[in-house]
Amino acid sequence: MKLAYAIKTGLSRSLKAWKGIIVFWLISIFMVSFLVVPFKAGMKAVLGKSMITEKLTEGLNLDVLGDFGTNFTSMGASLFSGVLVLALAAILVNIFITGGFFDSVKSSDLKVTYQEFFRASAKNFWPFLVISSILYIIALLLIIVIIVVPVSIAGNAESAPEGIIFKTLAISGSVFILAISIVFLVADYARAWQAARAESAGFKALGFGFRQTFRTFFQSLGLMLLIIVLQVLVAWCVMKIIAIYTPSTGAGVFLLFIVSQLLLLVKILIKVLRYACVSSLMEQNLEIIQVPSAANSTSDYEIPHDLSPELKSETDV
Repeated sequence: MKLAYAIKTGLSRSLKAWKGIIVFWLISIFMVSFLVVPFKAGMKAVLGKSMITEKLTEGLNLDVLGDFGTNFTSMGASLFSGVLVLALAAILVNIFITGGFFDSVKSSDLKVTYQEFFRASAKNFWPFLVISSILYIIALLLIIVIIVVPVSIAGNAESAPEGIIFKTLAISGSVFILAISIVFLVADYARAWQAARAESAGFKALGFGFRQTFRTFFQSLGLMLLIIVLQVLVAWCVMKIIAIYTPSTGAGVFLLFIVSQLLLLVKILIKVLRYACVSSLMEQNLEIIQVPSAANSTSDYEIPHDLSPELKSETDV
């Protein structure tokens, strides 16, 4: 019952956060253009009016590309550097925007404006950075321990049966999905708790995230796995469209661009839906009552007096 209510209210809250979704979508396009536009200009400078473009439409020809020598080498180095800078900027922007998203979905009655969205993003940036940095490290360790080490051992075994690497990868991948779902839950509970408070408390929020995740483990895990399935379906649709549809005209390229952007918006919406559902589930499990804060425009969570002292200490109110 709680799970169904969390999904219902989460969908309503995520749709009300449409302004933040549009902001995130525009920023994503803007950031990608920093990499795509210079790369396109560099390709035109290298290829010029060469007939190689006609040959490349028939497939990737490494021999033809090799004739350009150092031009492609320098472009490859620049592209690699650009990808690294873009990846770092994307992580920081994602942390910043996520602060606004969690503030937008913390209440069903909250009206979100652009000013409030960016104000909340700035307020939550540093505690969210602490939470994300620690959980990124945990996720990296999980990849090494669960996937890299077992697959390496299976691949280097002298008398390993045929297909052992594939079987090991399948098992490791399944375990990793379960483990990373728990990491997502810890992060979301921590950020939902932090978004409800006026002061910054990144480490306290992280501690709350771990406790709340394991207190409501099966309920929360079911919700997270359901949302992950939705995200996988969207990613599968994107790959199928790219694999099947090959535009041959300008109108076809424009249509592919429109479809890809719509799918990107859906992907962002599902992410915000995850934030909203976790926030709603947290409120139900803690029996939280939202009260306006007189000191500022944010809201704190107040725990009723009849609840246990343990819950009072966890919410630190």
